[in-house]
Amino acid sequence: MGYFLLGSILALMEDVGAAEPLYRVIRKIRRPQSLRELMAACLRSIYMGDPFTRESDALPELPERLRKAVTLEECLIAGIRCQVYRPTGRDEPLPLLIYMHGGGFVIGCSEDTDYITRMLCDLSQVVVVSINYRLAPETVFPGAILDCERVLESVLNESLKFSVAADCVYLAGDSAGANLALALWARLGKRQNQVKGMVLLAPWLDMEVEKYESYNRLAPEGIVFDAAFIGYARAAYVGFEKWRHPQVSPIYSPLLELPPTIVLIGEEDPFIDQALAFKERARVVGSQKLEVKVFAGMPHCFYSFPGLFEEEKACYTAIAEFLARA
Repeated sequence: MGYFLLGSILALMEDVGAAEPLYRVIRKIRRPQSLRELMAACLRSIYMGDPFTRESDALPELPERLRKAVTLEECLIAGIRCQVYRPTGRDEPLPLLIYMHGGGFVIGCSEDTDYITRMLCDLSQVVVVSINYRLAPETVFPGAILDCERVLESVLNESLKFSVAADCVYLAGDSAGANLALALWARLGKRQNQVKGMVLLAPWLDMEVEKYESYNRLAPEGIVFDAAFIGYARAAYVGFEKWRHPQVSPIYSPLLELPPTIVLIGEEDPFIDQALAFKERARVVGSQKLEVKVFAGMPHCFYSFPGLFEEEKACYTAIAEFLARA
């Protein structure tokens, strides 16, 4: 029943304009939370598969070099499950990179970005804390951001325990996780001066996705995600209001105060026009700290698959060079 229900609903969601009234009607005639939970369970099963039966050979092979170069510890930080990556043999305090995985706020976990976080840890010799924040629809805005804030505060308050340099912090994430990285930075207040840079991979910057040509052209039959997924994810995370809240759509955040920030995105990513608009907004307000790198022909999440694209190597090289400068 779950698969049929989700399939029927998503089939009607050819664009988000159609999705909104449909979702409003459903919320009136059914118990919204139970329905939303059912949709989320089906969506997660479709995207992620059954974690107990998932075939390991369906996933890209992690290079043996990364297994040896990085040590991994799973732990609870502020009551939230996290994965902590450290360069092998480096016990001294190192810069801290807080990572937030993607998944449209509704799916995903830190294990999904294991390759990304290992690469960041190894190439830049930083301690990476990857956060399993709570997902929508069970936890709506700003719950995920608050989880990330709690983890960061806890790590900084116990910097000796984690052997990190509390005065040298980076924030990073992919897709919805990049959105959360920007939102987290906006909430840090006096701690903002401890953030030396941000790395944003294919960021979802604006909930008003329909106003961008690249989204309308690429999302209907998109790779990795499509318009139906975005319509559901947006409604599950934030509903139909607050779309221009700067912590929901960071493209509206005060860009002049941004720390050094790099955006890396594929030319065939539905979010490419958002990234370019973000760059233009930063230029207009006079910010000189935002850099956008576009990779020709690349789709969303091209950086996630070891050895699949040559551009993936160039992406991580650009990140390493940026962090070295920052």
